[in-house]
Amino acid sequence: MPVTVSPPRPGDPPEIGGHRVLGRLGSGGQGVVYLAESGSGERVAVKVLHASGDPESDAALRREAEVLPRVASFCTAQVLQVGTADGLPYIVSEFIEGPTLQQAVAERGPLRGQELRRLAIGTVTALAAIHRAGVVHRDLKPANVLLGPDGPRVIDFGIARAFDPEAARATGEGVLGTPAYMAPEQLRGAPAAPAADMFAWAGVVVFAATGVPPFGHDTIPAIIRRVLTEEPDLGGLEGDLREVASECLRKDPAARPSAAQALLRLLGRPAEDTAGLLHHGYAAASGEPERGPAGAAASGGTMARRERSAVWRGVAAACVAVALSAGVALYVATRPDAPPRPRPVLSGPPAPVAERVAVPELRATLHEAPGDPVRVMSFLVQTGPLSRPAYVREPGRAAFRKLDGLLDPVVSPDGKLVAAVAQTPQNVSDPRDQVLFIDRGTGEQFEVPTVERPLLASSPEWSGDGRRLLLTVSAESDGGTRPAGFAIVDVRARKASFTEVAGEGKGSAAGAVAYRWTPDGSAVIRRAASGEDGIGVYGLDGKLRRTITGVRWTADAGFSPSGRLLAALCPGEDGRVCVVDAGTGRRRASFPLPAGGALWGWFNEDHLLVFDKGATPWRTDIVDLSGRRVRRFAEFTGSADTYWFLHITPG
Repeated sequence: MPVTVSPPRPGDPPEIGGHRVLGRLGSGGQGVVYLAESGSGERVAVKVLHASGDPESDAALRREAEVLPRVASFCTAQVLQVGTADGLPYIVSEFIEGPTLQQAVAERGPLRGQELRRLAIGTVTALAAIHRAGVVHRDLKPANVLLGPDGPRVIDFGIARAFDPEAARATGEGVLGTPAYMAPEQLRGAPAAPAADMFAWAGVVVFAATGVPPFGHDTIPAIIRRVLTEEPDLGGLEGDLREVASECLRKDPAARPSAAQALLRLLGRPAEDTAGLLHHGYAAASGEPERGPAGAAASGGTMARRERSAVWRGVAAACVAVALSAGVALYVATRPDAPPRPRPVLSGPPAPVAERVAVPELRATLHEAPGDPVRVMSFLVQTGPLSRPAYVREPGRAAFRKLDGLLDPVVSPDGKLVAAVAQTPQNVSDPRDQVLFIDRGTGEQFEVPTVERPLLASSPEWSGDGRRLLLTVSAESDGGTRPAGFAIVDVRARKASFTEVAGEGKGSAAGAVAYRWTPDGSAVIRRAASGEDGIGVYGLDGKLRRTITGVRWTADAGFSPSGRLLAALCPGEDGRVCVVDAGTGRRRASFPLPAGGALWGWFNEDHLLVFDKGATPWRTDIVDLSGRRVRRFAEFTGSADTYWFLHITPG
């Protein structure tokens, strides 16, 4: 069933936040949802508030932007951007091609058979993930369930909240939700808990099967009376769906099963068999064949094959696709079996720390919260003069697995592939530099040759869409190397092309500087050709397009997740960070680094990671754009000869 898009109306904006408006997807009391197109041609949904001046509506939209990144990407449309246009707040999110459950039932009648079962399993899987993230939806209803091509998605988190009964009672916020799907305790004014979402879920399943909510759809007073005092009408709902829905519609919230318990029942799994639960739920909802755990680690540097669901750690699939070099590199890793998705752009303060993760191989302690957009996922560490093993985090766990061979592995933005190159290509006997690609779902691997001697390829970085891999190319010369240009690997075609950059041989220092993608993947950046202040933007033909001024290149200079800001060193000041507008070069913020400190790049859209080597132990902090420390990110027990290279992803 195609999505209905109506033409823009007079007064609708032609563009919002750099996205061209194509039409209207819908409107309501809170605002308008537009179908729009990004500069790269990607379709997105943009929700904009009505010009009502209502602070509650503004707050609800901002809560939605805060809540969504905490929930797994298979559950809902992911937030890509948050901003204000003409004084009105807006959210840009992933566009899901599909109707709402309300629309589908109205147009073609109730769901039957496997379609109904997939709907029930998909939505309860979403609730299991939402509740695991510490969030209560509070307004689940057929209009808030999208029937996407890969399964149902739960949307509209405008009144969703982190579950805190004491805080909810203190605010006295009253009754919020849709009466036909609200639990009795909600109607009586009690704060909504996960059990209330389960009551609503059962109502959604009954509606999907019958076309009518379990307590009717006439007047609100009549509906409320039935919810409070009468038994639900389950219509022709049958089998285990009827049993589970009936239990979820009990008046006593303590008597209702949790989302995880309901999902186990519908999957026919034992109550204690929770391993890979969200994966199995997703697979059952999307009609995707399941794959269980497979054998042991293969040789030649490949990672152990693991159950694919394990990569959803804490169901936080909020992702940032920024790359850093020579100290830290940030890449995106979501479900390895997931289709490519737009990259979320997160703002706001970091979540409180939930746990400390000890990594003995790195002599480090990581400070992690489930909602963190980035976390350490792999690293190289010096253990001897000629020993620099690589470690990769086991999916969904705090443990790291050592890889065979001296490889530098990075994960694709969609989490499907790992790309690994030789740490020291000049020491490899094969005259062609190969990139090893490993499928994270199956463990299958393939190699793509890149450049031939005397050229050498290193410093891999994925494009945002996960279709291309960028490599920095140098050439062997007089016992050393000189910069030569860059290579791009087309992963689908399994081919690589080399682009020579004119003037690259000038200055030996430039040889150590890696190329980096621009956020839209249409160009690459590196230190200005002169080696002085500024960052050069090069087309994929190798020609210099422009130079971003107001900054001085550092190893971890890079764009914010949205691409609007660029962080690097201030011109002429090694110990000060400058954040500039990526388009104009105008300075937006600056702050001094700690003594012995270094910029480690972006944590989210308005926070950076700063390494402090002067502290004991060494540490990395999350700081705001004024340099104020907000939270600890990691601690390291290092010494003067310590070397490591980190790759940080959601995990």
